[in-house]
Amino acid sequence: MPRLAWLTDVHLNWLDFHQQALFYAHVRGLRADCLVLGGDIAESGDVLYFLKTMAGELHCPLAFVLGNHDFYYSSIHHVRQQVAALCHEHANLTYLTASDYLSLTPRVALMGHDGWADGRAGNYAASNVVLSDYGLIAELAGLNKRERREVLHALGDEAARHVRRVLPLAAGSHEEVWLLTHVPPLREACWHEGRISDDHWAPHFTCQAMGEAILEIMPDFPDRRLTVLCGHTHSEGLAEPLPNVRILTGGAVYGQPRVTRTFELA
Repeated sequence: MPRLAWLTDVHLNWLDFHQQALFYAHVRGLRADCLVLGGDIAESGDVLYFLKTMAGELHCPLAFVLGNHDFYYSSIHHVRQQVAALCHEHANLTYLTASDYLSLTPRVALMGHDGWADGRAGNYAASNVVLSDYGLIAELAGLNKRERREVLHALGDEAARHVRRVLPLAAGSHEEVWLLTHVPPLREACWHEGRISDDHWAPHFTCQAMGEAILEIMPDFPDRRLTVLCGHTHSEGLAEPLPNVRILTGGAVYGQPRVTRTFELA
């Protein structure tokens, strides 16, 4: 039975070379048939290096999305272009944001998108939270609060369009669909230290547009099952917004990357 290993928020730029080597050896030891990496791999200056290194070190297909940290000190557009080009050079790398879906088994499809916290959950207008994203990512830097919300909405809408296009295709031909993303797609999946994020933090940690797309689509496929794998909050949790949808949010600690969870695929 094929084994899927899920990792998220590994922040490999926090590790020295010895720690990186130990981490790669641990992942290899799982003997997974496919690895899925849910973003926040590093930062823009070294994300390509780490993806190339993993392509050579881990000896199995690696499907991934990017997280907000992966764009730090650059732009979303530029990093996505670079990463997509890299995947053309390495057959075992798949950037899911730039793909449709992969058939992992005759029953199981894998799809994904970076997602983005789109400012719609909670109370953006009253929130005084200012993420590093808003100064370190070109598309968001230098904007006032209203201007920033417009960009966040657009990024969330982009993720939702991808889901609306690809999810029906994957669910139409597979009994199970796994959707990899960085940002929790619904507020009930936006966990922090065992609790759902409050009105101030939820706007910056939830891609509500993607969640709404999932809730619209999956009732049309009652005999299909969707599992969403997300991270971003560094806290674990489970949400089941529909009978055939579960959302797993993965935990993480800076400087201590780990395999979030492994799954046996029928």
